[in-house]
Amino acid sequence: MENPLLPWYIAGPLIGLIVPTLLILRERQFGLSSNYKYILSFFASTREKHNYNRTLDQWQFELFIGIFLAGIVSHFILPEIQTNQTAYGIIAHDIYNFKNAVYFLVSGIFVGFGARYANGCTAGHCIMGISQGAPASMISTIAFFIGGLLVSYLVIPFIF
Repeated sequence: MENPLLPWYIAGPLIGLIVPTLLILRERQFGLSSNYKYILSFFASTREKHNYNRTLDQWQFELFIGIFLAGIVSHFILPEIQTNQTAYGIIAHDIYNFKNAVYFLVSGIFVGFGARYANGCTAGHCIMGISQGAPASMISTIAFFIGGLLVSYLVIPFIF
C-alpha cells in the first residue's frame, strides 16, 4: 500500500507498547478472541463455562467495537486508501467481492474455532504470549506461519 495511515516503524512499536501498558496499568492481556466467550455468555449463560463475571472481559468487547467502528469511519474519511490503483488495491478489489463470500465465511469459522481451540488468536499468541515467554504461544506462532505458508503455496493458487 503506497499511502498507509502510519508507516510500519511507527505502527509496529505502538502495537508493541500496548502489551506492557495493559499488563502494568490494567493487569490485562491483549487479545480479542475472548470476545467469543463474552458474547456467548449472553446466550449460553446456563452453562457453567459461560456463566461468569462479564465485567472482566467487557473492555475487550469495547475495544473490538472501537476497532470495527474505526475501520468504517476511516473508509469514509480516507476513501483514497480504499480506491487507490496500487497492486494491493487491484488485488483487494478482485478478492473482496461477493463470489468469494463462501470462502471468507468458511475461513472465518475455521479461524474462530482455531482461536478458541488454541486458547487465543494469532494476535494474542504472537504479540502477548511470546512477550510473556509462553511455550504454547511460541508453538502456536510457528504453526500459524507454517499453516499460512502451506495455504499460500498449496491451496490459494488452485482456488483463485
